[in-house]
Amino acid sequence: MTKGFAEESPKERIYREFEAMVRKADASIDLALAALVVATLEFPELDRTQYLQQLDRLAHRVRELVALPPIEEQPTLPLDMDPGELIIALNKVFFEEEGFHGNTEDYFNPENSYLNKVLEERTGIPITLSLLYIEIARRAGLSLDGIGLPYHFVVRCRLPEGFIYIDPFHSGNLLTEQDCIALIQRFARTRVRPQSSWFKPVSRKMLLFRMLNNLKRIYLDSDDFERTLMMSNLLIILRPDDASERRDRGMLHLQLKRYGRALHDLQDYLKLDPEATDREEIQKYLQLIRQTIAMLN
Repeated sequence: MTKGFAEESPKERIYREFEAMVRKADASIDLALAALVVATLEFPELDRTQYLQQLDRLAHRVRELVALPPIEEQPTLPLDMDPGELIIALNKVFFEEEGFHGNTEDYFNPENSYLNKVLEERTGIPITLSLLYIEIARRAGLSLDGIGLPYHFVVRCRLPEGFIYIDPFHSGNLLTEQDCIALIQRFARTRVRPQSSWFKPVSRKMLLFRMLNNLKRIYLDSDDFERTLMMSNLLIILRPDDASERRDRGMLHLQLKRYGRALHDLQDYLKLDPEATDREEIQKYLQLIRQTIAMLN
């Protein structure tokens, strides 16, 4: 008998909700809501409506600074309005008045990747601060792009004279493309050849993928395999055909002694990537898992 929704565990319901959200067309995904759904795994009592209303209020204050009526009355910006005016207003509300900033003292704290905690503590990492900045801008009527530079994440705005880049981790610093290249070189500690691919907008699904992957690495580094597995489940929902994610989840199940699930995932990994360079190693794990299951039965 098929298990009904009433019998689902809280985690299963969250996974199903997340899947329904990310199966939409990319442009239709509400990044803030998706990020809050993710946060519900860690904070089950989280009131999403409260945080979404907080974003709406921040966006309303941005529009007030540039003398725009509520977005319900005027959904699009006036044709003669320079988007740079809204960026200035957004920076004033976001950084000067609200005090959002990059968490340089505790960068790898997982709370930096949960949107509710970023909103509460006013601090985060580049990707979550960028997500928040993009979502407040959208609610204020301005569409912005996420840009996944090497080592860093920023936001891009199209102005009449060209693109400008905003760095939410560093108090909304406004950057040119050359400034971004110089920033990358400082992070890399060497001269690197600029690539046009650095400046391609990141899809909403990819932004969520990168945020989840950050959490996955943080939890894995601290040997928190249960939470690593939660992130792995979400990553596979986003990319069901990603062979490496299927392998990683299989190894997590093995670490947690969930042998049947490990067997399933590692078999799927070899189906998804028949030419995998670690094929022989994975086959040895599969043999070991089958032997273990046989001993337990």
